[in-house]
Amino acid sequence: MKVAVLSDIHANKEALKAVINDLEKNKCEQILVLGDLVGYYYWPKEVIEYFMRSNKSTVIRGNHEDLFSRCIDNPVFAESCYQKYGSGLNICLQQLSTEHVNWLSLLPESKVVNIDGLTIGLYHGSEKTIDEYLYPDVSRERIEAMDLTLDFAFFGHTHYPVVFTKGNAIVANPGSVGQPRDVGSLASYIILNTKNKALSFKRIPFDSHVICEKAQEIDPSTPYLHEIMKRNNTNV
Repeated sequence: MKVAVLSDIHANKEALKAVINDLEKNKCEQILVLGDLVGYYYWPKEVIEYFMRSNKSTVIRGNHEDLFSRCIDNPVFAESCYQKYGSGLNICLQQLSTEHVNWLSLLPESKVVNIDGLTIGLYHGSEKTIDEYLYPDVSRERIEAMDLTLDFAFFGHTHYPVVFTKGNAIVANPGSVGQPRDVGSLASYIILNTKNKALSFKRIPFDSHVICEKAQEIDPSTPYLHEIMKRNNTNV
């Protein structure tokens, strides 16, 4: 079986559409999503509804789901998030229904699933906490300190793809679908082949022009939101 591993979509419908088209071409039968469906960009409803309707997706929450939850009844905190991240979470407050909010609130912080006899751990930041950053240059000691009885452990949060080994376990980050930070406008995800345990890192171009135009229109004081789409990519 082929299993797609996605993370950090961040309400970027163009990137998600490109990745969904690719994983369907690759005949992925299941999708594992490591959180941060919302935040930064402007189409949370479309992203959430895709996974609400999907019967082949397993989804956990990320730190931006937690931030959104705190924003709902705390306008002071919502303003601080706006200053730091732009309008993405405010768009959630405007667009999302009670059904959407309830669905997000019920997402687990982590989950262990069994697929074709493989035990797979799903985390956003790390096995310890939802907001720990395990960048590609994380120390070997930190990886060795992981207490894992798994075949695979997948984590997101950093927006950088990477793979490690920990004993018999493979520890990997699929990178970001919606806001890749190593190469802009190339959505990143993983395909796991459960038959031979191979990981394939996929890079999928998406039309970031609409994202950049919307970011410049809605968040002109947060240039990072459109500039990140051009990082290390001369074709954008």
